[in-house]
Amino acid sequence: MSVAFEGVGASPGRVLGCVRVLEWEIPPIEHRTIGQDEVELEVERFELARKAAIARVAALQAETTRLLGRFEGKVFESQAFMIDDPDLVAGTIAYIRDNFLAAERAFELQMLEYRVRMLDSPHAMVLDRLPDLHDVRLGVLSSLLERPEPSLEGSGSGPAMVIVAQDIAPSLAVRMRPEHVLGVVTASGSRGSHSVLLARSLGIPAVVGVGADLARIKDGVKILLDGHSGSLIIEPTEAEEEGYRRAVIQSEARRKVLASLAAEPTETIDGVHTVVQANVDQPFEVEQAIQLGAEGVGLFRSEFLVIGRREFPSEEEQYEAYSSVVEAFPGREVTLRTFDIGGDKFPLFLSMPAEENPYLGWRAIRVCLDLPELFLSQLRAAVRASAHGDLRLLIPFVTSADELSRTRERLAEVYESLDMVESGKRIPVGLMVETPAALETVDLLAPYADFVSLGSNDLTQYVLAADRGHAKVSGIYDPLHPALVRMYRRLAEDCKRHQLDLSVCGELSADPVGVAVLLGLGYRKFSVSLSALAEIRELIRHLSVRELEELCAENTRCESGAEVRAVVEAYFEQSGALSVGGATSGARTD
Repeated sequence: MSVAFEGVGASPGRVLGCVRVLEWEIPPIEHRTIGQDEVELEVERFELARKAAIARVAALQAETTRLLGRFEGKVFESQAFMIDDPDLVAGTIAYIRDNFLAAERAFELQMLEYRVRMLDSPHAMVLDRLPDLHDVRLGVLSSLLERPEPSLEGSGSGPAMVIVAQDIAPSLAVRMRPEHVLGVVTASGSRGSHSVLLARSLGIPAVVGVGADLARIKDGVKILLDGHSGSLIIEPTEAEEEGYRRAVIQSEARRKVLASLAAEPTETIDGVHTVVQANVDQPFEVEQAIQLGAEGVGLFRSEFLVIGRREFPSEEEQYEAYSSVVEAFPGREVTLRTFDIGGDKFPLFLSMPAEENPYLGWRAIRVCLDLPELFLSQLRAAVRASAHGDLRLLIPFVTSADELSRTRERLAEVYESLDMVESGKRIPVGLMVETPAALETVDLLAPYADFVSLGSNDLTQYVLAADRGHAKVSGIYDPLHPALVRMYRRLAEDCKRHQLDLSVCGELSADPVGVAVLLGLGYRKFSVSLSALAEIRELIRHLSVRELEELCAENTRCESGAEVRAVVEAYFEQSGALSVGGATSGARTD
């Protein structure tokens, strides 16, 4: 009899294969003390091991860059920062000299302190770097203990396997090959970890965060893994295996159909042209966006450059990242969101203030304006990158015209520093409407903005007073609440009145019902998560704007989001739109 349980879908795809349980833990480190005459020898041992770890990371970065690309290679930069961290180095040496500890024990204790600090962080993107920390620990201790690192040796012979482990370090993830490794299951980890990002780049499905259920998975058993939903089935029945095979055939056929339409325009059946762009987290996702037919980038999140780091990213590093995405979309818009840090996303180089409610505190444009060194560096890199194409700046969490005015003042400083004043070239500046204040004052913000992007996620939680991450109020958090539908209509009308280009980049743009509602309200530009982009484009091709506009009159009379959804879904069924593939919400939550 099969056993089913759930994890977190981290890398898409469905696979059926046999399990290989991977053990890659370093044995417990002995508490070994040394004599005073051995202290400097142990310090030297640690420094040699650290240098070996640095060389190891450099080799991994070079190999990853060769196999996958330069930005995939950059995932190892955070490990290089950790190994060189002054607190880590000084703390380890202090344990050796002050407590007469062997180098491996001193390093282990310092790594424990480092890990505790990261675990104490409430910010998910800091926790995403825990596998990198473990990778650093593995590299240094393997050198100190003169023991080989765990490997995937054996996975290259015989049938391909599903790797099962407590976690997967990036150094192991990059060595996986799709012809030998069908999928990955881990007890811990997250969708945003570097290991998962590498698995996605390699096209290997992954499920993470299965927790204690990992103990159910034994070496050699057959397992059915769904990297979309996060579901796992141990020892599937013949019927379940047959269902899997049918689903694979259908999915592949569907993928080919959508791929063949990637270059086609996204027009409704009554000839209304829409623009469907991509939400991008990292530069290496651009290739997939292009393959899916994205008409530019409507939301390029820049936080990957700062989260989990202990120092500012350099202007050159930012310029390289921004320009690579711009160059990939010649003649298309690339909308770069300035650092949306704060809330649940704080870099390690910032002193995080104690806040009872960080979502209402020091975040996004507030942080950037308060830290001109950080902000000006980003603006300079963005302006320089704009020379390679159509780059736009999107300012998050705007609540007043003053914030946009001060942003333009900072940009003016950049133009002057780059000797661009006389050229007259300027980057379009837009605002995310994700606060009630911004939505209610479009007329006051319009003189300082060139375009508007609706951030439905935050707007929903602020309007409904419902934390989107709180399980107890998940039923209240509804982006199709009648109050919000009315606000979407008013925003579209205000933007038309003030001649502001309008798009939507929140999770509503990956929801088929949400897209239908927005089309009926006048929205014509959507920025969509990669997982839903192709399906949303195909859905739009089966919708009629004229019919949706008529439907909106009925929507405005609905008393609940559930009623709005029911009205639209009834239209889908009647029109046959449901038969196009059933795109589902797959957007990130920020």
